[in-house]
Amino acid sequence: MAGGTIRHNDISGNIYHALRNRLKGTNCRPYASDQRVSVKPADLYTYTDTVVICGPVSRDEDDRDAITNPRVIFEVLSKSTENYDRGKKWEFYQQLDSLREYLIVSQEESKITRYYRDEGGKWYYKLVSGLDQNLEIASLACSLPLTDIYDNVTFGPEEIDARPA
Repeated sequence: MAGGTIRHNDISGNIYHALRNRLKGTNCRPYASDQRVSVKPADLYTYTDTVVICGPVSRDEDDRDAITNPRVIFEVLSKSTENYDRGKKWEFYQQLDSLREYLIVSQEESKITRYYRDEGGKWYYKLVSGLDQNLEIASLACSLPLTDIYDNVTFGPEEIDARPA
């Protein structure tokens, strides 16, 4: 999401940084919000907040800068995108055969909705809430403490710069 809030950017950056450190030495790597994802069955090109690819990158044949094989997608919610991220966008993402986990991250409180797919293709849901919790990302064989995801994040109203323009 272009023009996100400071809190949104802090959370997205924390996720990317934590994943980069934990996945070092594996065949999986995270990409930040500039990486375009192609959902061919839905004829959709979209940007996630963080996406993880394992193994070789599979590129869209019509748009060589778009990837088609995300394993894990993170979306940091904002008031303007929450309904889309939880609704239509989530429906589209389920059409990606490579996708194993979809993580919806709140920026209003320490809470993450985790959707994960089993080997048979069935999706499940788990809510992870509280700074004392860890987010298990089974498809990456790692976990992220919520304290890492929400490092230096203050909840409540965003501060507004009251200086005149």
